[in-house]
Amino acid sequence: MLNRIVRVFGGDPNKRQIEEYSETVEYINSLEPKYEAYGDEQLFAMTNEFRRRLVLGETLDDLLPETFAVVRETSKRTLGQRHYDVQLIGGISLHNGITAEMRTGEGKTLVATLPLYLNAIALKDEWLELAQRMWGDDPAAWDFIPLEDVPVGQGAHLVTVNDYLARRDARWMGVIYKGLGLSVGVLQMAARTENGKKAFLVDFERESPHEDQHNLQMVSRREAYAADITYGTNNEFGFDYLRDNMTMRLEDRVQRGHVFTIIDEVDNVLIDEARTPLIISGPAHDDTEWYLRMAQVVKNLKGEDYEVSERDRNVTLSEIGESHVESLLEMPLRDPERPEDVTPEQARLLGYLEQALRAQFLFRRNKDYLVQAGKVVIIDEFTGRLMPGRRWSDGLHQAVEAKEGVRVQRENVTYATITIQNYFRMYQKLSGMTGTAVTEAEEFDKIYNLEVLAIPTNLEYIASRDETDLIELEARDEKGYKFIYYADKNNSHDEPIFWKRKDYPDVVYRTEEAKLRALTTEIIRFHALGRPILVGTTSVELSDRISSRLRVEPVRRLATVSLIRHTWMEANNREEDGRTVPELDFLNQPLDKLSSSDMRKMARELDMSFNPESEGNVVLFAKILGLGPELSSRLAGILKSGIPHQVLNARKHTEESQIIAGAGSYGAVTIATNMAGRGVDIKLGGEVAEEISAAISRVLRRNGYEDPYDMSLEEKHAALLALDTADYGIYEAEVEYFLKYIQDM
Repeated sequence: MLNRIVRVFGGDPNKRQIEEYSETVEYINSLEPKYEAYGDEQLFAMTNEFRRRLVLGETLDDLLPETFAVVRETSKRTLGQRHYDVQLIGGISLHNGITAEMRTGEGKTLVATLPLYLNAIALKDEWLELAQRMWGDDPAAWDFIPLEDVPVGQGAHLVTVNDYLARRDARWMGVIYKGLGLSVGVLQMAARTENGKKAFLVDFERESPHEDQHNLQMVSRREAYAADITYGTNNEFGFDYLRDNMTMRLEDRVQRGHVFTIIDEVDNVLIDEARTPLIISGPAHDDTEWYLRMAQVVKNLKGEDYEVSERDRNVTLSEIGESHVESLLEMPLRDPERPEDVTPEQARLLGYLEQALRAQFLFRRNKDYLVQAGKVVIIDEFTGRLMPGRRWSDGLHQAVEAKEGVRVQRENVTYATITIQNYFRMYQKLSGMTGTAVTEAEEFDKIYNLEVLAIPTNLEYIASRDETDLIELEARDEKGYKFIYYADKNNSHDEPIFWKRKDYPDVVYRTEEAKLRALTTEIIRFHALGRPILVGTTSVELSDRISSRLRVEPVRRLATVSLIRHTWMEANNREEDGRTVPELDFLNQPLDKLSSSDMRKMARELDMSFNPESEGNVVLFAKILGLGPELSSRLAGILKSGIPHQVLNARKHTEESQIIAGAGSYGAVTIATNMAGRGVDIKLGGEVAEEISAAISRVLRRNGYEDPYDMSLEEKHAALLALDTADYGIYEAEVEYFLKYIQDM
């Protein structure tokens, strides 16, 4: 409400905030030539210089422009990437404890390096006292090293949605932090770290063929938290807090305070998972017989025996159901004369029954959990990833184990618990970044006192500046949908130079079969065009169903149905208008239930070939899909072999990085369960390893190209071809790989 009033009487507060930060960005840009002139040694020594200035009374806000300029220059030299102006704006907002909304692909991972570095150099009060006692009051004589096991800084945390992103981002951005003299810790799930006793430090001298161990040195959990910057998932930070509160000695605690944190995918963590309790539990009594018995009872219930409430996640028995259960158990659940009076024994039986009902009718295999190696493993409902070692409480996990016929483990009792919401409210300064925050702005403000700033894309920001040559224009595509593009305002022809992403409206189908057919048809079309496709699903089960539709037989059946329908429409001078055609009703059945004999009969009546791979049918199918005849051979290959694709879900948890690396390559099809954090690595044309990209930038810079970071792949390719092989230096292998990669695209 307040924002609306401000917009009416005082303009858009979001735009005004961007303009205010833009002034700081201009100052940071003015410092760039200064730090470009520094040698590596002088640049990397700036961390200690900044810390000395903090001791002398300057604040983090005073140092912000210079620290951001130093981080950007360090990134250019170590990573081969230069922070754009909008990324600097994102960094400023995160430092100020604001949630930054940045669109997918705008580089949030790189943005986080700016405020993380700035807040990581802040000095710990305890260390300051020790330093003054050891070296006196003049910081010029100080060495900024840990004293008596007390770290120099207060520590800064970055929270990600999964273990893969935590270690990937820590390694990827770690070259910046390491260059500037900061250490980086990485938290991983208990299954990888001796039940949460260990963690990792980024160590670029340590190499391993295994992605989850490469450049990572295993250390105690305490050492990972003692690092200047620590990456990890929200669950790991929360569980470490609970374990710390269960220790008997102060020195056994691993965390050292909650000063500053940045939460990636902040809406997913602070809103969707806010009420999710983190629970540490231990074994209670060893009575598993009733779980097994109740599992058998509920499997014999009929539809009229119970009512399922998906909304409340609860199952209740009807009166008929209670009688049925009592007959199966051969014992009463309540006193028939005083049903409100329940004995302790009856209450215990009702508890077993309630969990057995929930396990049977609410929790689905391959959606809520997987069964692996004789164990029930929970699937995180928000990320679609496995959570080994985690168990549902109050006997639910035992009920699911009994339902699946695996060994029922002992029931647990809760030792410690906290919600995600309450844990993150303990931080002195909390900020976050995501692609969708404005829609939850009210909740962020009420619950966490967090403001939201919608940051424009790099292109939108450039086009909005007074000195720009770009003009934003609107047009419509061949289907009538509006889209926005950018042209040179000095060019009267308004020819597009850049395009804004097209966001199409939702499409709603009457039946699931119609939706699956439309989805498969879309995948076939884009795969034939060579466009990479990312399909998001809500469950492992649904991703498997879509995957099955891309096999040879379902693809051929779908093509046959489309060909018959199109040919019948033409033969009867009919056009598709959305209305039901009674003569073609039989084609609307699920593909696996369609009668081949009925389809063959209609194909004969229409005098058409029943083989979808025949030359005439392939050309016609291409026309139906809106494809040119030049793609007929590629379409014929799809009809012959199906569509090769990758399924990324809880079952493929360990292969995630490899699947994502190729998801942007020519014609790739990737089906992913739950999208949070999934698309962040996908690059059109496939993955160019960061070390390859950095090597190419170094080669070009040494050969006179001032800004290789802003060059497109095609420009880099042309520039490298113009160089002599001797100019490649020690990076010849990386250059050869890059040239071959471009050639294969």
